[in-house]
Amino acid sequence: MSHIVLAIGTAALTASGCVWYLPAIADLQAGEDRPRSARTAAAACVTWWACLALAGGLLLAVPAWQPAAQIALAGLVAGVLLRIRSQLQHHAEQREEAERWALLEPLPAPRTPRPQAARALLGWLLVGLAVASLGAASILLAGGGPLAPRLAAAAGSAVAVCTAFLLLGLGNAHRHRP
Repeated sequence: MSHIVLAIGTAALTASGCVWYLPAIADLQAGEDRPRSARTAAAACVTWWACLALAGGLLLAVPAWQPAAQIALAGLVAGVLLRIRSQLQHHAEQREEAERWALLEPLPAPRTPRPQAARALLGWLLVGLAVASLGAASILLAGGGPLAPRLAAAAGSAVAVCTAFLLLGLGNAHRHRP
């Protein structure tokens, strides 16, 4: 394929790319009115299209195609690096913006325990105490053997049952909090 055909194809491609590089040039001319990430992304776009246009011109001026390909590749690499930098800047800007908005948010209202949660906890504790008492009484009244091991078993089971009901009650009260 002739260099002239490649140059014409590159010129047509570059001309049709105006939908990208003309708004990018406007972003660069706007300066500080645009965020830094938008200006860096615009610089990436303009760099890529300018290098492609330069490569098209080199195809007409230089008999070898390697310099044009090198310019196009250098523009591609520079554009990609600038685009990556733009993304990093954009993420940093988003974090800063989120921090600014977080400062404007009102503080949460102080939590006060709801009476419903307190009543639920009290109900769990009373049921746990009743179950533990009935369990301990049944162990003691079952008979069979010395009294000391039965007292130890009754006390241990009562503590275990009361602890289980206390934890259930605290979990339930925690769910009922505002």
